[in-house]
Order: sequence, then structure tokens, then C-alpha cells
Amino acid sequence: MSGTRDLVVVYGGPSAEHEVSCISGMRIAAAAQRAGKPVTAIGLTHDKRWVDARSGLAHIDDWDELPSPDRLVAADPGLELRDLASGLPDQAVVFPLLHGPFGEDGVIQGHFEAIGVPYVGAGVLSSAICMDKGISKSVLHDHGIPVGPWKLIGRPDLSEETLTRAAGALGFPIFVKPANLGSSIGVSKAADATELTGAVALALAYDDFVILEGFIAGRELELALLGNEQVRVSAAGEIKASRDFYDYEDKYLLGVAKTIVPAELTGEELSRVQEVALRAYRALRVEGLARVDLFMDQDGRVLVNEVNTMPGFTPISMYPMLWAAGGLPLPALIEELVDLALARHARRRGLRTHR
Repeated sequence: MSGTRDLVVVYGGPSAEHEVSCISGMRIAAAAQRAGKPVTAIGLTHDKRWVDARSGLAHIDDWDELPSPDRLVAADPGLELRDLASGLPDQAVVFPLLHGPFGEDGVIQGHFEAIGVPYVGAGVLSSAICMDKGISKSVLHDHGIPVGPWKLIGRPDLSEETLTRAAGALGFPIFVKPANLGSSIGVSKAADATELTGAVALALAYDDFVILEGFIAGRELELALLGNEQVRVSAAGEIKASRDFYDYEDKYLLGVAKTIVPAELTGEELSRVQEVALRAYRALRVEGLARVDLFMDQDGRVLVNEVNTMPGFTPISMYPMLWAAGGLPLPALIEELVDLALARHARRRGLRTHR
């Protein structure tokens, strides 16, 4: 990790992915500590209060996750920080392991830009675009990058007629998702009009926009990307769900879904999926890191599903698993991510701000 800068792990957050963020934060903090790096932990509660979580670092190997910021502030209200900046060391690089809205959608990235702190991951615009599944698909489509059939519906435009038209265009089954969320939270598979109505209602409990996606028969592949101007693309991993689709329980609770690393692909197939993943990364202006999720349909076509600018770092998360399989263990991966954050920060500070 460059110089003596502290790695500041920011975790928790107000989204429905709070618990996943706590686990990701634990793994990054623990790996950095074991490598002898100075680490600071700052939590964000569900109601957006900053919490000094450094006390949890001493016992991090005893837990499966960093203590939830909500639990910490309830146990000791004196841990609460006035704001994020007040808890940062003088020389710090922030690793914002905040999944979902507020943490992965450009909001917290804008705060880091405003206070002049280098941070791991994509910038404000890229984070915002990639977080919104409807907008990101539109951008990819405009760049000629193949995506599956989809419809984006906002709360003001929702009606029985709108859903009927969408169902006619997509055909059943239809996957329904909140436009701005991850970890398969709020996602449903609708087999008919009645189920579609219920699925949309569930997704709207998490976001003001929902995305409807047509079913794609084929393989689910994921690739890890790393870099700013020069980007490395990993081998592909494959997900084989144990249920009707890869939902939250299948990802994090059941422990039955299969993750195959590396996926069994021919050399030509791997080259094609890597090329599409890199094109998506570039089109969406991602820097630092991303996990690109793809489908390879029964005709061999490669379609982008979504691009995650702050993928999970849990023990079952594909992003660190892919790099580890390629010879880049987690401590070295953290080192590269910090270096990329510092390089981008220096480059942006060098841009002209006067005529």
C-alpha cells in the first residue's frame, strides 16, 4: 500500500445491503491489518450517522463481520462522529464498501471529491450511471454493446396498461428489480400478470423506478476488471443457482448455489466475454474496479446484464475470488486498488481549473 497512508474502510450505510457491507468491510480491514497496514474503520448507520468503529478492529478475527454501526452507536453513543471528515487521518485513502444507494450511486463519491480525499472505485458519474440499471442499459445500448430486452418504469408512469405493454414486449417470465439496488434484494421472477403486479409492488418498496427484464436462457458469467487507463480483465466465473434464480437467499444464506472459477469456456469464448466486459467498463467510464455480469445465451451471444462498481468482498464474492484464482491474493489486490485511487486522485488534481 503506497506510503504510510491509512486505509479507511467505510462500511454499513442506509441501504438494504447494510449487512453485506459489514461483511465486506471486515474482510478488507482484516486483510489489510494482517499485511501490516494502518487501518481505520468508520461506520455509517441506517440513519446516516458516522460512527468511529476502530474499536472493532482489535477483535475482527473473532467475528464474521464488522459490528454494525447501528449496534456500535447504540452501545456507546460517544462513538458517533460529527461527520466523516472528522474521523479521517491526515493521510488517508478511503475504501467505500457501501453497497447500494448512498454508497455506490455517486453520493458518497461526491462527498469525497468535495473534501479532496482519494477513494477506491469509480467516480461520481460512473457510480451513478452503473447503479441505475435502466440508465446503464441505455448507455450500453447506445454504445452498441449487447444487452438483453428490458423496460424501465417509474412510479409516476406505472399503470395496468404500462405493465400490459411491457409484458407483451418482453414475454413471460419477467425478472423485476429495483433500478437502484444490488445483492438481488427486491428481485422477483414473474410468471404471469398477477405475479408481475406483485413483483413491481415489491421492487417499488425499495426504489422509485423498476426495471423489467426478459428471460434469457443461457449461462450466467461474471468477470472482474481492475484499472484506470490500463485495465486488466480476469478469467470468467460462472454462477449456477440452486433455485429458480440467483436471489438473496441463494447468494448469502443457503450455501447451495455453485460458483465455478474459472468457468469452462473455450479460448474463443473467453476472449469474447472479456472483450464485451471491457467495452462495457469503458462505455460506463468506470475506473478502479468493477464486476461485469454477463449472459451467454443458447446461441452463444454475449449480453451484458449489469456492471457493479463496488462488488462485494464477502467470503463467497466473485470479484476477489476471480483475482485470487488468477494469482492476485486479497492483500495484493487491496494494494493495487489503493494505488489506482491515488493515481486517479493525482491526475484529477492536475487538471486545469482556471483559464
